Amino acid sequence: MRYFFLLLGAILFAAHLEASESKVCQACHPIIYDEYYESSHRNASIYNNPIHKAMWEKHPKDEKGYTCAKCHSPSDLEVLQSGIVTKNETQVEEPISCIYCHSIKDVQVGESSNSNILVDKKREFYTAQEGKKGSAEYEMESSWFGLKKEPKSSPYHKIDYDNENYYSGNACMGCHSHANNDHGFDITMLDALISKDDKNSCVTCHMPQVIGSKVTIHETKTHAYHGIAGIYHKSTNMGEYIDFNLSKKSDSFSVNVINRSNHALFGQAFRQGILKAEIKRGDKTITLEPFIFERILARDGVEVMPWEANEAIKDTLIYAKREVLFNETLLGGDKLTLTLGVQRISQEGAKKLGLELDKEFTKFRVLKSETFGF
Repeated sequence: MRYFFLLLGAILFAAHLEASESKVCQACHPIIYDEYYESSHRNASIYNNPIHKAMWEKHPKDEKGYTCAKCHSPSDLEVLQSGIVTKNETQVEEPISCIYCHSIKDVQVGESSNSNILVDKKREFYTAQEGKKGSAEYEMESSWFGLKKEPKSSPYHKIDYDNENYYSGNACMGCHSHANNDHGFDITMLDALISKDDKNSCVTCHMPQVIGSKVTIHETKTHAYHGIAGIYHKSTNMGEYIDFNLSKKSDSFSVNVINRSNHALFGQAFRQGILKAEIKRGDKTITLEPFIFERILARDGVEVMPWEANEAIKDTLIYAKREVLFNETLLGGDKLTLTLGVQRISQEGAKKLGLELDKEFTKFRVLKSETFGF
């Protein structure tokens, strides 16, 4: 009887909340829905993301309209068709809905940017779960001579476990690969297409397994985190994919920052990574000049907004690795603490976008911290 009411609830949600598709998912996936609601995906539109809004307000307008919708609010069919962005329920509640992400059948590689190809069947969604490859319709599984029945799959939708893009992380590459401006210049520097030989993927890094059942009708110990780990949530989780290799010299020391992810770190416009170094020497604390990882976009040698750029006049991003030199001698008994963090936008970027009054945007978010003794 419990499962009957769950099914009935899902159907009623579907009937009355079509404008908010993700609310349907909440009935059976409450933990995942709560995470999604706080995620960068739910907050991708200009009405939820002040940085994106500030960028769009400064962006030159033309007959194409709001082309950012392709990735920032693909669930809003009206803006996709008209190019005119307006505040509506989809823009606020689910610019990138649960259903949209789980409907990506394949990714079409494009010169300027990639595009998502969606499944053409309603209520057929893709997901990844090792050991469960193969499509599963809703069915009940009996045990104890038929006295106990449990659902083997969803009562609301079909689940397809066969799409390799969800195992490799390439389902994310429709939006998280490259974005070339009108000058053919990539302004995001992700290029994170995953190969089968890679140990890490978008999913393993940004959707780690966390405690809590993924669905109410079949209890599980863990689920893939849908808040999207990164600079907004669980930033220290990203430190698992970064290593510090220290090299001590007679009058200085260097740090090799090793990046074990599949893309350059801190490549987005106005983003800034910062490596801080602090030495404890007895009762004395020595704070060294931090090293900045950033990519400054320009045109004809002058810094410009991303859509005008055709070159980078500075590129200190962390690709596979980046060596940083500190002109300070390390002595016996010293304790060196290295802290790598990120700002959503730099102080200069905040000024350019008119966001300097809100310190949340330039807040230093720790990714990794490690202490070395000498």
